[in-house]
Amino acid sequence: MTKYLELVEVSEGVVVLRRSDAKDAPIVKIEFSKDVKALLNGMEFDVAKEMIKAGIETLNADIDLETFDEELMETFFRKDNDNRVVH
Repeated sequence: MTKYLELVEVSEGVVVLRRSDAKDAPIVKIEFSKDVKALLNGMEFDVAKEMIKAGIETLNADIDLETFDEELMETFFRKDNDNRVVH
């Protein structure tokens, strides 16, 4: 099992969280409707990133963070990260 996760915009308005070695098996898929995409005005990836972040933070008490790669987590949560793929 890989320790790297990717947050990827696979098509317009569809963002998935997946293992880097399992491109066809997303862990989480977030798909925005046409109406919401219009409201977000191109910010779908940023909103999906915050949604995943909130989910991880919610589970924080149940997750042993020592098992996560520290650099991976810092990269994922860095606000100034403009990449469309987070490793």
